[in-house]
Amino acid sequence: MIKILHVGEYLQGGVATYVRTLLESSDTELDEYIICAESNSNHTWNIPSNKIFYYRYKRSIQNVLPAMRSIYKCIKKIKPDIIYCHSTWSGVFVRFPYLFIPHKTKIIYNAHGWAFLRDTSEWKKKLYSFVERALLFATDKVINVSMYEYNAALRYGLPKSKLAVIYSGISEKEVVSDTNVSYPVHKINILFVGRFDKPKGIDYLLREFSKCKRTDLHLTVIGDNVVGDSQIVEKKNTNRITFRGWIPHHELVAYYKGCDVVIMPSRWEAFGLVAVEAMKYEKPVIVSDRGALPELIKDQVNGYVFDFDNPESLQQVFYKLNSNKLAHLGKKAREIFIESFQEKDMIKKTVSIYKDVMNKN
Repeated sequence: MIKILHVGEYLQGGVATYVRTLLESSDTELDEYIICAESNSNHTWNIPSNKIFYYRYKRSIQNVLPAMRSIYKCIKKIKPDIIYCHSTWSGVFVRFPYLFIPHKTKIIYNAHGWAFLRDTSEWKKKLYSFVERALLFATDKVINVSMYEYNAALRYGLPKSKLAVIYSGISEKEVVSDTNVSYPVHKINILFVGRFDKPKGIDYLLREFSKCKRTDLHLTVIGDNVVGDSQIVEKKNTNRITFRGWIPHHELVAYYKGCDVVIMPSRWEAFGLVAVEAMKYEKPVIVSDRGALPELIKDQVNGYVFDFDNPESLQQVFYKLNSNKLAHLGKKAREIFIESFQEKDMIKKTVSIYKDVMNKN
């Protein structure tokens, strides 16, 4: 039996879905636990409540040490064979102390988006990559969720021997939901799902959508602020835009099913789990040409890819949207989901890495 502790900071949105998928593994050799911040995290997990732990935390420099202490106490209590760190800050909370503490516990890290790939100054990117390289001394394996992430890691000097690529996947089974969703009729309904922060591009989308002259398009926005530095968006419903706030994950199904197309106008995206969820429900996706999104969506095959640096490119996509064409693209999207993005493949490859690191001295 391999005892695994999943560690997160704010486990919400795509990262929470990723962890939840791993917890659904039917491998009887795994005994899994989770710890994450009490605030701004999902509180519905598919494991027994006595295996779920939370720590009090709000993202700030003064809260880093208390978070480290809380997580370390949990580690001492559980005594995991493997600690799986999800996202940059949880990777710091766990791995920095273990640079100085002798240990036999194996540590796996998934940045879910490298900090040095964000839109920031070059000196910050160099600093972030230096920190990541240093923390590798307390890391047995790094899982990248896309080739985009993997290639960037190599470019910033992370050793190939510690890197692996596993595409995120989700269950083919349809989530049962009794949620009733009412979209505007006689409209092409566009759906955005994500945090209101700069990487997700919500500001870009709202600005460009307001310029679009088509009156038969309606935008539904699911999401909200997660951390203090999120963008402040005026959530004002109009006859063209509806804000829904955060929706429980099991209720999202009805929104995916009811829309015509999903949009991801991201500035930076390590993978793009929302795109996979959309494809599962036979929906095409409009994506920017940033990050890993072009790995998932091929222009006019299972959606549309626009040039983020040229806003007119998105306007052209808006003007060509057609219900019949979207339905056709959606069927292909479903085929691609079945071929490439099922959870069973993701879980199988992840479990293989668990066993690999356990077998190495």
